[in-house]
Amino acid sequence: MKRWIISGAAALMTLCCFRVSAQDKKLSNLTKEDFIADFRLAAEILKKQHPNPYKWIDSASFQRKVDSLMEKAAAAPDVVSCLQYSPIYLVRDVHTNLGVSADNAKELYSMINLFPYPVIIERGKIFINIKGWVVPFGAEVTSINNVPAEDIIQALSTPAYSDGYITSGLDRLYPNFQVMYSLLSPHETTFQVSYIAPGSRETKKTTLPFANPTQAFHDSKMAVHPLNQLQRSYVIYNNYYDDTKTGVLTVNTFGINEADAYKEFSEFFRELNRRKYKQVIIDVRSNGGGNPAISALLYSFLTREPFRNVYNYRTRTIDIALPEYAIADNGRRLSDDDIQTQKNFLYQRFDKDKNGIYVGNARLRDGLLENFPPDKDAFDGKVYVLAGGGTVSAATYFASLVQQNKRGVIIGHETGSGEAATTAAWFMKYLLPRTKSVLSVPMSELYFFDAATDKGHGVMPDREVPVDKFISYIQAGKDPEMSYTMELISSGK
Repeated sequence: MKRWIISGAAALMTLCCFRVSAQDKKLSNLTKEDFIADFRLAAEILKKQHPNPYKWIDSASFQRKVDSLMEKAAAAPDVVSCLQYSPIYLVRDVHTNLGVSADNAKELYSMINLFPYPVIIERGKIFINIKGWVVPFGAEVTSINNVPAEDIIQALSTPAYSDGYITSGLDRLYPNFQVMYSLLSPHETTFQVSYIAPGSRETKKTTLPFANPTQAFHDSKMAVHPLNQLQRSYVIYNNYYDDTKTGVLTVNTFGINEADAYKEFSEFFRELNRRKYKQVIIDVRSNGGGNPAISALLYSFLTREPFRNVYNYRTRTIDIALPEYAIADNGRRLSDDDIQTQKNFLYQRFDKDKNGIYVGNARLRDGLLENFPPDKDAFDGKVYVLAGGGTVSAATYFASLVQQNKRGVIIGHETGSGEAATTAAWFMKYLLPRTKSVLSVPMSELYFFDAATDKGHGVMPDREVPVDKFISYIQAGKDPEMSYTMELISSGK
């Protein structure tokens, strides 16, 4: 099933996830008070609807931080400046999202002065990612407007939140740096940039004018993309390298049906075995998850023996909070029948345990193959998995299966969602009344391997690309993790 993935047209669309009905007000007519009211409503919905809102923060601290953020929003100079004070990140859940409507996102793009250059962020460093401009390609940015790079990255870590204490969320969001950074201070007319050019130790300074939306969008498309864009354009894509006897399988989502997934996986691994390849690279760096059963299906082509495929769902509530704001995917208000159907679904599939937590019962786990055998076309060679902050949910489960069963080497960064648990499965969407922003809240937690606790970290890589090598690969226009892995294979290490 090689079908096209539709990419977002504008970087700003990270701020908007859902289209809703016609707006009552344009963004330019909304006030700070409108957003503050909806931010507070969103916080109340999270308290009542999120499956585990106080997993990483206690209730008193949550409310205190919400109040603090609302005070900052009230003190912001205008509506655009107050957007950075959304309280959603406080639950530290990669799947919880609050986005302005599509119409407002388009207008917002025209209301901010944008940083002129796209960048790459790697382990606390910012590098210019466009050629032929005043600041050279690959230069390390040490400060912008006298704010050190590490402080800028820290400020960006809030909108780039992941599960628990995971800090690799910028892997997903740094391509939108021009918008993300500019929203922190949306009306700057110039940017004083201190930088160190490639091959130099001298710090230089220059002043750059802001970019308008047209120029910024154009420049973002001129950024160097040292990844195989063809591989990123399909749900599943494969490459065969006869010179090194290496196959590469890029899987960009596990949100696919079993029949299509099995067809793609079996054809690829059958071909690897026919060519007598020695190793395979599975790239899930841009895989936002989907069905964990498909993760297990892929792993069945790598395992040498039956493996445990065990996961279950938990939630603090099976009720629907504030149903008067609940909407369907198309923005339609949910009817009373819709709400009751959802409640019935959860009631049938969750049982309350002795601690008052609802746990998925046998009906919810129906069809789950817990003792999963190897596929008939399973591959017996070496396995490398490329992962990072964009490896989320079911994709993290796949990386965890590989690592826990000691079947391969994980290369890259910590995954963007938890190794032991994440939120998943069903989502409730809420249309906030004053701004028409949409809040998406997961309905349950997903625990892997019968985990009883969650330490708040993802799958950690076995190897990271050394920073100096990372920079040299980028400057050469090469994919750092892929190039590094190919070098490991060629060297026999």
